[in-house]
Amino acid sequence: MREGWRRVTLGEILKLRSERTHSVDTLLSVTADRGVIRQSESGRRDSSSADKSLYWDVHPGDVVYNTMRMWQGVSGVAGEPGIVSPAYTVCEPVVGVSSKFLRWFLKDPRLVQKFFSRSQGLVSDTWNLKYSEFKKIEVDLPPLAEQCRIVEVLDEVDAQIHRVNVETEKLSKILHGVQRHAMRAIESDPGTVRQLVKNVGEVKLGRQRSPEHSEGEFMSPYLRVANVFDGYIDYSDVLSMNFSPSEQERYELQHGDILLNEGQSLELVGRCALYDGPPGMFFQNTLVRFRSSTVRPEFARFVFKCWLDTGVFAEIAKKTTSIAHLGADRFGSLEFPVPGEELQLRTVAALKEAEGAIRHVDQETVKLKKLKRAILDDVLTGQIRVPVTA
Repeated sequence: MREGWRRVTLGEILKLRSERTHSVDTLLSVTADRGVIRQSESGRRDSSSADKSLYWDVHPGDVVYNTMRMWQGVSGVAGEPGIVSPAYTVCEPVVGVSSKFLRWFLKDPRLVQKFFSRSQGLVSDTWNLKYSEFKKIEVDLPPLAEQCRIVEVLDEVDAQIHRVNVETEKLSKILHGVQRHAMRAIESDPGTVRQLVKNVGEVKLGRQRSPEHSEGEFMSPYLRVANVFDGYIDYSDVLSMNFSPSEQERYELQHGDILLNEGQSLELVGRCALYDGPPGMFFQNTLVRFRSSTVRPEFARFVFKCWLDTGVFAEIAKKTTSIAHLGADRFGSLEFPVPGEELQLRTVAALKEAEGAIRHVDQETVKLKKLKRAILDDVLTGQIRVPVTA
């Protein structure tokens, strides 16, 4: 064990708080991302009982976890006094343990896995981690001074991520302004004509995935909705299935093809990107392929992005359960504005500049999140000691 660290059980550092004095009646809730917040700020309907006599008191600095979702790591540290429903477990940190440190510590994936293994219930909807099991889990705890220094390091990384996210929001607003300005120019230009999408290019739904295609002589890589994001394609997780030679002719992707999410949540249906991958790649029927014949592919992608952002795709989508479907026929019947070549080029250039700035900032966010994961892995296990000044 690292020098100065000690092996303890969670029950030794987090004592169960079972108070119901209700000196403060602010209703609190625990979220996966934001920790302990006021229920009124959660965005969820207040389903609490009118009789709150059985609700638990929460003090500032208390650790609160969702008893039925702790196997997913849903916990947080209270910043103000209040009450929570009996569905939560409230714990008081002992002297010598930093609540701010525990906010990070209890999210460690290795510890969450222990929460998972000790949760009880027949199915995931009923799994719960009772305090009687929670308190038995053994962990390695650094000294208080090192706990506080770890918090400073991780909070600084979080602050950097927040600053980059704020910058992304600003650039996104600029991008939307560029889109609105460009679309107004297109709509008002006397040279712009309107045609149906299916007359501007080919609209094709991908090949359906089924068990009989899971093996065969012509196994080939294909893209699905999980690969296509807003403006880019992720090639890191590509699956394969059998495409016969005739199917390869129909479903092979070419540079300049636009892939749109056919089945997605309502706000993301129609999310699209230009294909820029290698030859010999195909696509599934969770995607729609648009292959332009009369306009620049980059311009067509601009129009489709505008339709995504302004809710045009959401309006025509057909929703079944939690999934919305764009529909190749509905998509192909939309009216597409076709301006002259010069205006298409200007529009594409403006979009490229604005998106380039966002992509650069997004890359910084990805780097910072990777750094955060690496730091968490190192400092929470003591693999790297955080220097503590006297």
